[in-house]
Amino acid sequence: MRDVELDRLKEAMDSAFKNKQSAYDAQQEAWARRSAARDVMNNAYESKQRAYEAQQDAWERYRTTKNSNGPRIDSLNAQQERAYQNMKSAFESASLAHGMHDGASARMYADQGHAYKAEAQDCVAERRRLVAEIRTARENLEAIKPYFQTAKDEFAGVRQAFLSAKAEHERAQEAFKRAKAEFDSCAKAFKDRLDALKSANRKRCEDKKSIAEKAGVPLEYRNDVWISKESDGNTNIYFGGVGKPDGPGHGHYVMDQHGTVTYRRDPFDPHGAQNFTDAPGGTLYDRRARTNTLPLGVSNRDNDTNDRSGVFYDRRRQVDLHVTQYYKDNYRVSWDTKGKSDENYHWTDQNFPSSHPEAHIPPEDAR
Repeated sequence: MRDVELDRLKEAMDSAFKNKQSAYDAQQEAWARRSAARDVMNNAYESKQRAYEAQQDAWERYRTTKNSNGPRIDSLNAQQERAYQNMKSAFESASLAHGMHDGASARMYADQGHAYKAEAQDCVAERRRLVAEIRTARENLEAIKPYFQTAKDEFAGVRQAFLSAKAEHERAQEAFKRAKAEFDSCAKAFKDRLDALKSANRKRCEDKKSIAEKAGVPLEYRNDVWISKESDGNTNIYFGGVGKPDGPGHGHYVMDQHGTVTYRRDPFDPHGAQNFTDAPGGTLYDRRARTNTLPLGVSNRDNDTNDRSGVFYDRRRQVDLHVTQYYKDNYRVSWDTKGKSDENYHWTDQNFPSSHPEAHIPPEDAR
């Protein structure tokens, strides 16, 4: 017998499981996007770091070049100025000596002036070279700066994308946690209900086994009996049938409200009034032949004379009667009685021809 509440809890658990799986899949997809965004961000960070290092190298070269060449340029400026002044003085002295017709002195001072001039020109050339080195280093630095700025901007963009993917994944994580908690709650409720039903079923089985034991049902059948109770307090115990306790060929005991067995038929024994433990003798009318159905009527005949006019057994003549009890669903039950015992108890289903294999199968509620 199905339990409506257990079915409801099972449906709720199955639905919660589907929601949990959907949330898990969404979480995994969000994690994949987060991982991909993180990889892109890491690559952008490495590119930014390389650009930064290149910029720092360029800056270091510029700083080193400027620090190295700057003092030398200052020294060359001073040296050039001295050479210029010396050149000017030498040429003036040469001009003065030439005016005094001192050719040797004029030549000497002129040579000195040219030497100072050459020295000044050397200073200018070296200074220009050093300044050019500084300018080149600065130009290299300025050329590299945009690459770093671009890499920095790209990193900022992909980092923002990563942060968005991270936030999405964290939301998916929380959704999965909620779905999992809901599933765990539903699973626990289902398990608790199932355990309660199993416990109740075990108790019912023990109760049925106890009733069967009290009624004297053979030991080999006590673990598989079907029990029903009637409004008059009688308890019906079915066992040993084919496929189920009350299947074809089943045994049937009836125990009254006081615990007394009033009917006892073992598996595959014939039906009939002889199974009543309180039966006084032969039976002319058996209202208990079926559990829930009363007969419409009864007829009998004398087996010796086939006389159907009598109703009661005639003990003086020891008449052997054949009794037939019939029902509205076309079932009939018949037996022979001699007043002390019944025999040849059998059922007939008149919905079938007498030769049909199911024509003599008892109805389901036959005792």
